[in-house]
Amino acid sequence: NTSECEKYACCPLPPYLEDSGCVIEEDDNTGRPLRDVCFHLLKLYSDRHYDLDQLLDPRSITSDPLDCRLSWHLWEVLRALNYTHLSQQSLGVLNTSYAAQLESEGLWEWAVFILLHEPKTQ
Repeated sequence: NTSECEKYACCPLPPYLEDSGCVIEEDDNTGRPLRDVCFHLLKLYSDRHYDLDQLLDPRSITSDPLDCRLSWHLWEVLRALNYTHLSQQSLGVLNTSYAAQLESEGLWEWAVFILLHEPKTQ
């Protein structure tokens, strides 16, 4: 809650943006600031109900917004730690995005494995 001239540290940008000299205040699509995944993990540690959509956004990890590898594996770790407040829609998008990524690389067997983690619909 300080004014612009009183800021003493830069925003925690993702690693691929750190040395670029660019300052991103807000993401164009969601209106939320783009932050590093480590920042989101610290926020989740301090607030167990922190928004997991921001944490699992691939752009907080890599410059490729379609690269869901680390996001999916991070979700599996968080799920094992009993963080379950990711919406069914977001979970479905994460699973299908990663499965499509694997299939495009010719790893269709692993894509099937990922799709087995799809939430059950009623």
